Amino acid sequence: MSDKTSSLPIGTDTGTWHEGTAGERIAVRVSSAETHGAYAVVESVAAPGCSPPVHLHRNEEEHFVVIAGRYQILIEDELIDAPVGTSVTVPKGARHSWLNISEAPSRLLVVLTPGGFERCIETIRDSPADKTLEIAASYGCFLVGPPMQAGQPNP
Repeated sequence: MSDKTSSLPIGTDTGTWHEGTAGERIAVRVSSAETHGAYAVVESVAAPGCSPPVHLHRNEEEHFVVIAGRYQILIEDELIDAPVGTSVTVPKGARHSWLNISEAPSRLLVVLTPGGFERCIETIRDSPADKTLEIAASYGCFLVGPPMQAGQPNP
């Protein structure tokens, strides 16, 4: 685990945390197995300045709820300011990313509909780093741009 993620608070629960993008930890809170595939719920804790590459999902929508901190969320060409309490839906197939613009770790709850993508997170955790793009593509997730940067225009 990197120094950047090992210091992120993970709460008092006993769930399993996975490394996501650099500076992020992810925990599956409700798996699609528990909802008969209808949805999955994932929690993300991100260090300041953390952003995944711009990507898209072919198989599911993502519904973000900001539960701590402040984010900028990019959906296609729209940049959304997202303080605590913000809820945003990313349509299936839309290019998107997010950036933690807080000076402290921030938290997102992500509801994936339908469920299933949470298995990608678990598969990547147990796989060599050079297989990440191939595994993501097998779950319908494609990287289409670099991570967001604070102070830079939309990708």
